[in-house]
Amino acid sequence: MRFHCSRCASLSRRRMLGVAGLGGAFALSGCSAYNELAASTVTPAQEAELGAQAFQQIKSETPQLRDASAQERVQAIASRIIPASGSDIPYPEWEVVVFDSDEINAFALPGGHIGVYRGILELAESDDEVATVMGHEVGHVTARHAAQRIGTTQIAELGAGLVGVGAQAYGLPPQILGLLGAGVQYGVILPYTRNQELEADALGLHYMAEAAYNPQAAVSFWQSMAAAGGGSPPAFLSTHPSGDQRIDQIQEMLPEVMPVYREAAG
Repeated sequence: MRFHCSRCASLSRRRMLGVAGLGGAFALSGCSAYNELAASTVTPAQEAELGAQAFQQIKSETPQLRDASAQERVQAIASRIIPASGSDIPYPEWEVVVFDSDEINAFALPGGHIGVYRGILELAESDDEVATVMGHEVGHVTARHAAQRIGTTQIAELGAGLVGVGAQAYGLPPQILGLLGAGVQYGVILPYTRNQELEADALGLHYMAEAAYNPQAAVSFWQSMAAAGGGSPPAFLSTHPSGDQRIDQIQEMLPEVMPVYREAAG
C-alpha cells in the first residue's frame, strides 16, 4: 500500500519549496519518513484517539491556570500557528490549555491538543518566543512523529489495542504517553530522533514565518532555555536537543524563512 503524504499535499507550492530548502537532513527526513509509516499498525484515527485520551488524562491530573489573559495569549498565538501549519484539523477544533505549573514545558498531541505550562510562559520574553515552542510542537503533530515512534516499537500492538473503552477506563500507561510526547510529567523521557527534531524545528520555523512571528526569536528562546537549565535542564530540554548544535541549525535555516516572515508581516 502506498502511503499518501497528506501533510505535504496540504502545503502550498511556495511553502514546500521553502521548507525543502531548509537543509539536506530535513529533506531526507520529511516525506520519506512517511514511507516508514506505511508498515505501521497505527492509523491516523487511532493516533488521534490516543492523543485525545492522553490529553483528557493530563487535564484530569494537572490543574489549569486560572488566568484568562494567559489563556487568551496562548489561544491567539495558536490561532495563527495552526492555520499556517496546514493542519487537517481546523483551528477551532484544536484544544489549547495552559497548565498551572512552574515546569518549563509544553507539548502537542495528535488529534489537535496543545498543552503549555505557566513556567514556559514566564521564561519566554515575547509572543515570538512562545510561537517558537508552539510551532515546534505542532510540527511534531503534523509530521506524525508519535505514530512513527509507536509504529517502530514493540508496543505498537498495545498502542492500537488501547484505543477504546479499556483505555478510557484505566488510563494510558506511561510508555504510551511518552511516545505521544507527553511523558515528562510521568517520568518517562523518550527523546525524538535527531531527524524528527530537525523536521519539527524546520516546520516550526516555517509556521512562525507564515504566521508573521519572527523566526529569529527561536535563537533567543533556545539560548534562554539553555541558560535556565544550569546543572538541571528544564523538562522541555529532557526531550528536545539543546546547545550550540541546535542553535547553529536554526541559524542556518533563517535565511530561508526570513523572507517568508517579512512578506507575511507586511
